[in-house]
Amino acid sequence: MKVGDLVMFIDEGTYAKWFFGQFGVVELASEKTRSCRVKWLNPVKYFNSYTSISDFGWDKFEVCSV
Repeated sequence: MKVGDLVMFIDEGTYAKWFFGQFGVVELASEKTRSCRVKWLNPVKYFNSYTSISDFGWDKFEVCSV
């Protein structure tokens, strides 16, 4: 995973209720921690507000090819 990749949230665990199937672009990626910061294409409603940026592990995403 690298900066600029288009990704989709695929994890069906705790955060699926809010993020499953959402698309974003990787803004930061760390190979050391295997985590990334994603800017969502559309803000995601998370509890009572909206978020446009989230940090998750790489295993929560699928890289989309064009």
